[in-house]
Amino acid sequence: MKRYSWLWIGVVVVVVAGIVGVSFSMSKRSAAKEYPLAPLFSEPTIFGDSIVRLEAYRGKVVLLNFWATWCPPCQAEIPDLVRLYQDFGDRLVVIGISLDRGPNAKELVQDFYKQFKMNYPVVMGSDQLAMRYGGISGIPTSFVIDKQGRIVEKIVGFRNYSIFLDAVKTWF
Repeated sequence: MKRYSWLWIGVVVVVVAGIVGVSFSMSKRSAAKEYPLAPLFSEPTIFGDSIVRLEAYRGKVVLLNFWATWCPPCQAEIPDLVRLYQDFGDRLVVIGISLDRGPNAKELVQDFYKQFKMNYPVVMGSDQLAMRYGGISGIPTSFVIDKQGRIVEKIVGFRNYSIFLDAVKTWF
């Protein structure tokens, strides 16, 4: 009888140790979430007056926004991005990446930029650049990049000022 008691105690100890080990491992894994580095790029602005180099913005939070002029949700969030950059430009960089295509795309984006009084750099994107960011399944799509250059959040679809602010302020 004593022999079975010790056997049951042994089984219970092994089961409890296993449960504790698994839960510790899971909590450690979620606490140590690794964020991928943002793919670097170097592209001229739509006006050709400067080159946007993502690596030049290390030390600041970056909001990278893939959009197009023909996209109503993109159009709707542009004023909030303008305001966000205006309010936090000392700690935040907003970069627009236009996915407009066609022979007059650049001129179309330039006109849009002026019409919407955009105050942050905009570059012409490409399918290759979009693929380097995991592919863009819908626009607008934004990426929050922390001060170390890691992608810490992907935002798909229209968002307003307060949602963008919540997404970036954690990383200031």
